[in-house]
Amino acid sequence: MSEIKEIKVSVCVPVYGAEKYMEKCARSLFEQTYEDIEYVFVNDCTPDRSIEVLRQVMEDYPERKEAVKIVDHEHNCGLSATRRTCVEQATGDYIIHFDDDDYMEPDAISRYVSCAIETGADMVVADHYFVYEDKAVPHHDVVPDDKAEYVRRLLTRKSTIEVWGRLLRRSFIIENHLFAPDRLDLGEDYVIVPVMAYKAAKVAKVDAPLINYVKYNTTSGSTVVSHHNLETIIQAMSMLCDFFSQIDDAADYAEALQQAKLYNKVTLYGMAAKKDYGFIRPLYPEVSVWKTPIDLKYKLLLMLASWGWDSLVFRVVSIFKR
Repeated sequence: MSEIKEIKVSVCVPVYGAEKYMEKCARSLFEQTYEDIEYVFVNDCTPDRSIEVLRQVMEDYPERKEAVKIVDHEHNCGLSATRRTCVEQATGDYIIHFDDDDYMEPDAISRYVSCAIETGADMVVADHYFVYEDKAVPHHDVVPDDKAEYVRRLLTRKSTIEVWGRLLRRSFIIENHLFAPDRLDLGEDYVIVPVMAYKAAKVAKVDAPLINYVKYNTTSGSTVVSHHNLETIIQAMSMLCDFFSQIDDAADYAEALQQAKLYNKVTLYGMAAKKDYGFIRPLYPEVSVWKTPIDLKYKLLLMLASWGWDSLVFRVVSIFKR
């Protein structure tokens, strides 16, 4: 255990609009069994009492108070920039991004660190729970030993693409400048996580759910989608294509990129209002729906959309969401 305690972990939490969830989130972080933790909360000009709630909870954990940093942005900068501020303010050997409406299992950091020490990984992944109002459903993430296969799975959204819940070597992030572009506030995980995995010397996994991902927060960025959000997701896909088309081993990811474009299109239909279907329809004309290996149900959805059957597409998407 003495070796584990030598590693300092910075938990990085952007704060915005999480008053209802902050107490549970903060308590789960302060009650971690692992000792050497620094907490970096960045207030992105939240309009509610999130920071006040955080400070109230801190009073119940005097042994943790000295390890807490609360950084205030002068103006709202968005999620990507706030995550960057978190990393810039962090001093830990490793960081872990965390969302202000989720919560951790008590031994989460300890298990992440143990895995990092055992494997020497730049990135440690874990399973998680999807938490609904009436139940928690475990989600098993797939992280193959073959790193290239893992990157392909990330590109095609077959493995978890979120940046939260990953223990990351801080020097690895900074030296490779692994930050999503500012104001890319939906799709920011997708544009950066496959690149992180590609550049990592090693990716390891804890085969246990350590993070509780709250799905009943109807105000979160993942459930409220505007036309601008759709544009940022398209921008993220374009940036990924630029990166993976220019690397030396680009041929290893060419088919995955073709699949990724179609899965991105399906994702857009799943998030968009019906009035935006016409905006999505002409995307990626260079990719053949029938010749590209994606799930048959998604081929059918994309064909219906290409024929302009928007009402039927909307009903099919509603079924997929159940």
